[in-house]
Amino acid sequence: MDIKPIKRVKVGEQVFQQLKEILITGEWRPGDKVPSENELAEQFDVSRITVRQALQRLGALGLIETRRGEGSFVKELNVGNSMNALIPTIYLGKNTELDIIEFRAIIETECAGLAAERADEKDIEELQAIWDRMNECKIRLDSKGFGEADLDFHFKVAEITKNPLIIKTNQILRDVLEHAMRTTIGKMGYEGGLYYHKKLIEEITAHDAKAASKTMREHISKNQLYT
Repeated sequence: MDIKPIKRVKVGEQVFQQLKEILITGEWRPGDKVPSENELAEQFDVSRITVRQALQRLGALGLIETRRGEGSFVKELNVGNSMNALIPTIYLGKNTELDIIEFRAIIETECAGLAAERADEKDIEELQAIWDRMNECKIRLDSKGFGEADLDFHFKVAEITKNPLIIKTNQILRDVLEHAMRTTIGKMGYEGGLYYHKKLIEEITAHDAKAASKTMREHISKNQLYT
């Protein structure tokens, strides 16, 4: 487990985010025992209270469970009726990257078509601004910033649909999708994202729903080649 020393800024949040990242990447599997508060406090170089609060937040998300006298364990999870159950199920799935690509192929292809039908001038300006940010990150070789902007672009397309269920689903899955986006960019580089996103802007601007759906499907299919 690659634990990074914590900077003395928002210490608790940093501990929580690192632990959550370990779960997202599958380094800790269902049933694994989580290191003790003392061990984690030593590795993070923070107090036990800070570690305990981070573990409590993971417990509240349903990602870990504490057993009296035994410690904390990564939960074995089943999908329930709550939308939030999607989060840990995808975090801990065996074929995480492929699962996410398949999910995106189904949802985002139709999102692009709806966005082309419903986009207004302001929506298009915002998409262009995000594309500009992606391009700036490419020039700086800032893969992290590029990934964040790339995800923002896809979330903006979903937002343009004006469908609250689509928007809420993306919000719930943001952490999972963000990790997958970083992984994909690391394998694919910058050019593909810039090309397809520019093309999507043009087709959404033209309100060409069929073309936008086709482009999004092709874009995500290219991602699948790198899973």
